[in-house]
Amino acid sequence: MINKIDAKEITKEKNLWDVYLLCKRITISTFHICILLTASIFLLTNSFFIEKDMSHLVSDIRNWALIGFNFAVTTLCFLIAGFTIFATLSKPEMFLQMMSIQHKKTQMPTLKYNFMAFMKVFISFITFTFIYLIIILFCQKDGIIGNIIDLFPYSKSIKELIIKFGYCVIGTSLIYLVLVVKTFIFNIYAIIMNNIRWELYIKRKEQRLSSNKETINKNIDVTKMH
Repeated sequence: MINKIDAKEITKEKNLWDVYLLCKRITISTFHICILLTASIFLLTNSFFIEKDMSHLVSDIRNWALIGFNFAVTTLCFLIAGFTIFATLSKPEMFLQMMSIQHKKTQMPTLKYNFMAFMKVFISFITFTFIYLIIILFCQKDGIIGNIIDLFPYSKSIKELIIKFGYCVIGTSLIYLVLVVKTFIFNIYAIIMNNIRWELYIKRKEQRLSSNKETINKNIDVTKMH
């Protein structure tokens, strides 16, 4: 099966955008979608219908952005370290075998499916880290984004709309990142179990070969005796 692998397919992706496009084939679980939708509904309800003071929403957005930035940067360092150790210690033979098997749902090699699951986590963290950083740098009081919006007509209404939706997006993003970490932990567990299963497969294969060799040797000895 390894002979069927196209070597060019292994290094097909040339940049992070190519990796992102491949990651889009991996869908979010129904459980995660339900949690994110529920959180979004609560946050939208609060920002549009309950909380009337925009300063409270703005304060929450800025605080959440700071919390999210610290959480994302800190967690990303641990995730990258963990992924590096996993990729280094895993068996190349197992990777090649996974590359030769097609994942039915996403129509990509099983190896890339597993790696894209990790890459999706990294891309999510990097994306939201940039969003939080933009809020921290440019959305402070008298910041550049607020000053630019003031140049447009109906700037007050535009600001209120951005604040209400931003409140929902930033709040939901924090929950999303926690769910992504949960997925990352399970993926690490699944890969470790696959490594153990691969070792079991190799050991059994070696035992069968050894057993067959012993049987052949016995048959040869019997033939010589006759």
